[in-house]
Amino acid sequence: MYGGAHDRERDIALIRTALDLGINTFDTADMYGDGLSEKILGEALRGGYDVNVFTKVGYEVGKLINGRHVQNFSVSYIINAVRESFNRLGRRITLLQLHNPPINVIRDKELHRALLRLVEEGYVEHLGVALGPETNVLNEGLAAIDEGYESIMFVFNVLEQEPGKSLMRRGVEESVGLITRVPHASNVLTSKQEINFGPSDHRNLRSRNWLVKALGGFTNTRIKPIAQSLGMDLETLAIKYVLSYPVSTVMVTATNAEELMKYVGTADSDYLSDGVIKTLENLYEEFTKSISND
Repeated sequence: MYGGAHDRERDIALIRTALDLGINTFDTADMYGDGLSEKILGEALRGGYDVNVFTKVGYEVGKLINGRHVQNFSVSYIINAVRESFNRLGRRITLLQLHNPPINVIRDKELHRALLRLVEEGYVEHLGVALGPETNVLNEGLAAIDEGYESIMFVFNVLEQEPGKSLMRRGVEESVGLITRVPHASNVLTSKQEINFGPSDHRNLRSRNWLVKALGGFTNTRIKPIAQSLGMDLETLAIKYVLSYPVSTVMVTATNAEELMKYVGTADSDYLSDGVIKTLENLYEEFTKSISND
């Protein structure tokens, strides 16, 4: 569950629809809606649903400077934040992730020990790192693996294949959970193709040049025809591409039941052939070169 405008009844109904469709993993963060997302998810899951609940901590809930949340990875703050998330969710957290931590925080052994104590105390089952923003992700991901975190979350899609593939190789070697996000490249790989994001939308941080070139120069002219040749739409191709790799799960953003049903249908084990994957890998290399040459 992500941030943005919330309609409690609609959100709860969507979560219940996800449960009916067999979805068993939900990802949120304490900063989404300043705790509201966790509260709604916790309310929807009351009644003993056996699902995985992931959340993230590291931003100060309710504190903004120049319109942006402030990070705080002090041990005392993180311990308190986890306990508050636990209370809002009303259940033990399956996977607690540090939210976009810099590499020095990932390597902070005192913080890691404090998180392990929260596991011992029953607040949390597993510990991971949600990587971002996309500046030093490869080194941060490798550091998280080296420090013994059990999972990493990172961006991976047709148009953003690295450093995801490098992290996958190392993660598979170390048996680390590989959680991918943004499979639709911020709407570029969807039929919506809306790239004019509001100021409070985190996707607004993306390079405008990247979005325009990705949409006009590659998605509609190069990737969409591949999807059509396979009898798929862009959304389906995008998720099947991710699921063709050894990932643990892919986090999707769905705003209605129709999207949920479509996304669930992609997880049918009928993923992309080696030939299609190779074609998309070549397109990614071409796209990356076109961006770097600007």
